[in-house]
Amino acid sequence: MEIIELLELAKNRANLPSDYALAKALGIPNGNLSNIRNGRAHPSNAVAVQLATLAGLDEMRVIAEIELRTANSEKKREFWKHYIESRGITAAITMSALAIAIMATPETAQAAVLQSPNYDASATSHPSALANIHYATIECG
Repeated sequence: MEIIELLELAKNRANLPSDYALAKALGIPNGNLSNIRNGRAHPSNAVAVQLATLAGLDEMRVIAEIELRTANSEKKREFWKHYIESRGITAAITMSALAIAIMATPETAQAAVLQSPNYDASATSHPSALANIHYATIECG
């Protein structure tokens, strides 16, 4: 995501009417935000986290994308590129595992009453004692 897109998304999701209001929400001077928008500066990690939060995005993903764009060496670019790619794989694995877990979750448990001739609620001293023991069964499949 480009910085301009991030700024617009943060502004829109936070229902802020202007860059001035966005700068105020971020706690930075309006001039700094203007420099970020125009590519003369990049947001610090702290500002990136705030932008990601306002935009409803993953904070580390936003930081990584900014770091990738601003890296001053090939080694740093490769690190951040690998980080972003590995996060994508991790997210795909997590989503697959979640889908499998949802499909494998059994239906709602059904309660049944176990009649016990040796259990007598009147023999207990607790007024809310029940005459029946309840148990749940879960049917899979």
